[in-house]
Amino acid sequence: MTEHKLDPITLEMFWRRFDSTVDELAATLKRTSFSTVVRDVNDYATAIFDAKARLLAQSPDSTPGLCGPLGHMLRCMLTDIPPETLVDGDVLIGNNPWHGSGHHNDITVVTPVFRKDRLIAYTVSCCHHVDIGGRRATTESRDNYEEGLRIPHLKIYRAGELNTDVMAFIRNNVRSPETVVGDLRAQFAANHVGCERVRGICDERDWDDLQPLADEIFERSEALARAEIRKLPNGVYRHETVIDIESGEDVTIRCKVTISDDEIEVDYAGSSPQVATAVNCTLTYASSYTTFAINCLLDLSINMNQGTLTPLTIKADPGTVLNCTFPAPTFGRTSIGNHLAEIIYCALAPAAPDRIVSGSGSTPMWGQYLFGKRQDGGSFAPLNCVNGGMGARPDRDGVSCLTFPVNVGNAPVEVLESDVPVLCRRKSLWTDSAGAGKFRGGFGQEYEIEVLDGDMGPDGGILVSFRGGRFKNPVPGVLDGGGSPTGRLFVNGEQQNAGVQRTMTGGDSFLCQIPGGGGLGDPRARDHAQIERDIRDGLISAEYASEYYGYTPAQDAAGDD
Repeated sequence: MTEHKLDPITLEMFWRRFDSTVDELAATLKRTSFSTVVRDVNDYATAIFDAKARLLAQSPDSTPGLCGPLGHMLRCMLTDIPPETLVDGDVLIGNNPWHGSGHHNDITVVTPVFRKDRLIAYTVSCCHHVDIGGRRATTESRDNYEEGLRIPHLKIYRAGELNTDVMAFIRNNVRSPETVVGDLRAQFAANHVGCERVRGICDERDWDDLQPLADEIFERSEALARAEIRKLPNGVYRHETVIDIESGEDVTIRCKVTISDDEIEVDYAGSSPQVATAVNCTLTYASSYTTFAINCLLDLSINMNQGTLTPLTIKADPGTVLNCTFPAPTFGRTSIGNHLAEIIYCALAPAAPDRIVSGSGSTPMWGQYLFGKRQDGGSFAPLNCVNGGMGARPDRDGVSCLTFPVNVGNAPVEVLESDVPVLCRRKSLWTDSAGAGKFRGGFGQEYEIEVLDGDMGPDGGILVSFRGGRFKNPVPGVLDGGGSPTGRLFVNGEQQNAGVQRTMTGGDSFLCQIPGGGGLGDPRARDHAQIERDIRDGLISAEYASEYYGYTPAQDAAGDD
């Protein structure tokens, strides 16, 4: 490829090709996967990097916690397996939590892209796998060794030949080898599709590599990101919040956001030390949700890439819950890391009130891991996600049952009931669950599951690991908006905490009451017609409207005069 600036039409055409190619990677992965966690929950990520390991494009429907660390994971892999040692047909694998997305279940697969023996790019995929051995899905693990199989950076394919030794180690350390290996093969297939498409770009133009194209994309993207940052007022903005974790403890997160001309620094100095409960975040994971929050706030007209990341610096003290040190347990890192977008927005609310959203009822993620066997001998191990309400936005209400910032889907009831011997007794919006405001939050949900009994039930019990939070500290509102109620988890009618594992048998049930989002703006400024509509639709009670909005029907009638 000749060294000159690309004309705008060619640049735009191939820039869009990268975005469409990464979408095709994601579609291939979902369609060939074996697990509901990839197919229905969207707990995966795909991306394309240039030959210098710089991000060109990533799948927009993926979870930030998996997308964000891909670049760091790739660079760590290339430190152990240098690019000059790679050949066409090699495929790399690894799941180090400190290099990647923060816990062992997320396995990263990297495929180098070669054209005429020249390394021109990398295609990367990462999936949450249903089982990785160890103690399974629990925050009770005492250290990282208990949390499952640790896969160092290895070649799982060597020059196109499967490394059967590596695959045998994986098969023999997981409880659902068919599903895990099936999803790994889906990752291999997705990466292969990406390689073909990236090579095709060079073949069309007879380019030696992608570097001038990549350099142009990064240069323009960085300039656009810096220009958008300049629209924000310079200053130092702080926020501090307390998070209740599964053990019943509270941890404190301190955040300082510094906007200086065309750069942003986010510093979590002074946050709580890492804890014994398996909710600690690695810096790569904490950085991912920080990056995502800032990218949403900037609302750029282009998708995230290396250029948009350059003006952002993220810091956290080593040994804290946002930069834990090995061998801290990290399985349930969503319990803390999911709060970071909310914390950043609370800090920046005075500086950018028109660019933020209020707190989310799906922070942290709510769901259940269910492990067991059916009467026919088949095993199951799905992650079943159920979401609370999204926070209010600067100009409109929040969305009900939409997760933010995790970006996982609500698993369909029909899919769960076909995979696991359970019956969904209730799945409905939770009345009065949204924070009040000029714009209210989205509503959370009530979700009740019963384990089937007799011939329809499981073979033995179902080991259930519950995820969730906000049991003590409610979802906050912003800019005078109100918070939403705390979350509640009931097992056989008794209120419980999340995190620990419980064995449930036929007739047992659990009920999740998942909060809605926080409100934004003074509730007294909310339009009376909107309040009346919510009462009429059964979303809020008349008592709630009176207490939090100061609303009465007579007041509405007076307004009509």
